[in-house]
Amino acid sequence: MDRRSFLTGVTKKIPATGKIQDTRYRNTDSGLTAYSGNWTRNEISHLLKRTMFGAKKSDIDYFLGMSASEAVDELLNAVIPSPSPPLRDYGLISDEDGVLHDDKGVAQGQTWVNDYNTLSDPVVKGSINRLRIESLRKWWAGLIVHQNRSIWEKMVLFWHHHFSVQVEEVDNATMMWKHHNLLRTNALGNVKQLVKEVTIDPAMLIHLNGYLNSKQAPDENYAREMQELFTVGKGPDSAYTENDVITAARVLTGWRIDNTYTAYLDSNSHDTGSKTFSSFYNNTTISGSGQSEVSDLVDMIYSTTEAARFFCRKLYTWFVYYQVDETVETNIIVPLGEMLISNGFDVKPVLSALLKSEHFFDPENQACSIKSPLDMIAGTLREFNVPFPPYTDYINGYPLFYAVYGKASAMQETLLQPPDVSGWQAYYQDPMFYEIWVNSNSLPKRADFTDALVEDNVIDYRAFAGNTSNPADPNQLIDEVTELLLRYPLSGNSKLYIKNRFLINNTGNDATWTNAWNSNNNAVINSSLSALFKFMMNLPEFHLC
Repeated sequence: MDRRSFLTGVTKKIPATGKIQDTRYRNTDSGLTAYSGNWTRNEISHLLKRTMFGAKKSDIDYFLGMSASEAVDELLNAVIPSPSPPLRDYGLISDEDGVLHDDKGVAQGQTWVNDYNTLSDPVVKGSINRLRIESLRKWWAGLIVHQNRSIWEKMVLFWHHHFSVQVEEVDNATMMWKHHNLLRTNALGNVKQLVKEVTIDPAMLIHLNGYLNSKQAPDENYAREMQELFTVGKGPDSAYTENDVITAARVLTGWRIDNTYTAYLDSNSHDTGSKTFSSFYNNTTISGSGQSEVSDLVDMIYSTTEAARFFCRKLYTWFVYYQVDETVETNIIVPLGEMLISNGFDVKPVLSALLKSEHFFDPENQACSIKSPLDMIAGTLREFNVPFPPYTDYINGYPLFYAVYGKASAMQETLLQPPDVSGWQAYYQDPMFYEIWVNSNSLPKRADFTDALVEDNVIDYRAFAGNTSNPADPNQLIDEVTELLLRYPLSGNSKLYIKNRFLINNTGNDATWTNAWNSNNNAVINSSLSALFKFMMNLPEFHLC
């Protein structure tokens, strides 16, 4: 424990997680009652920045015509067509002798996801595999910047964080594609069914050694992480035992991967004996010789109330706040867990109740987190309406999508490569949580990124300003621009400072800006706005979500 916190008495242990919480700044007892308060740009921006990547003005305007409940319904129920798969965007590949080879299995501009890359030359095969993985990342970044008004893309990333399969461990583009497609297809589906499918997903079998698990030499890696990280967690109400880990490993013996990267059960390696679990799992016994045992195992785990609550805590820390205190556990997690169970473990009803609640829109839960790198990068590009080629454009689009994912990676959020099996630390690692996103390495990169957007004319800051209701009025311009870009409001003195420094050149006369705008004085307008937006995107408030 921090000595200052101990001496000042500002911490307490959270029963739900056993962790220590700083209690100085948080005071909310709101619950799941449907929100019926103000429905303004502020509340809409909060909803969109949490459920999407950024909040575009056109989207905010669109949802202004709805109620909070209707807006959440649209985000959850928007029809999302299945995207076309990633494409080959690479050319010839060099072997160790410098001889060039073609990926004969796939022509440029065609998808590689159904080609199994069976070349005999390991160097060429490895190069092709790496290039396919890069195209998968580019494709995914393209879908993020092209998202429609839906929570879908945020949920795909949530599941990636939750199961945290790492490409460096799997090292196979096709298996990573299949894993990603499994998460994407089931993004708003049933958590229990998804766990069943992920358990025998080839990428997960590689990632946590399931493909090595046999009755002759049981491997406990996945059985342990399945319970500790994916289903019931380590909270005080989670009482599974070491023997439960060993027994679950026996249930999962024998799963292998064929040459088409499909999982199958090798009966010779599967333990067909009876497996009896602890009292935490009601002394359940599982026996058999096939896939039904996987289903029985997951059903058994989700028969505990703790499994439902654990999952709801994961959703909560992703969408609302990074800590679950005693009040939140009682008012939010427990009823959400009951709702998850009563709805057969379908995710959508739980998300609906959470996002429509007084608690979600509670001022205590607004502007209380630091944006992730992808939220900052993709969100900013989307909010400034930066045009991108279609996500299917492998010639013009993929290089730009590479820049998006590459910059996020440089700031510690790499698609297909969470840092460890627990996912990104910002969502679970106390005491810093979201502060982990910002450090001496990543903060300058954030500033370099936003500065370059202005200096290289990537963003049309003049069009952005011109889209406000009265851009000739410096006060109204600053009010609306800060409302769109910042989740934490600036003080009156801060707005006055920005106006004086960047728009009216310290003249004290608003007409200085009004005349420049109305006379279309390009030199003044462009220099003023470029300096203003660079400054604004370097404010701490810009990085809050």
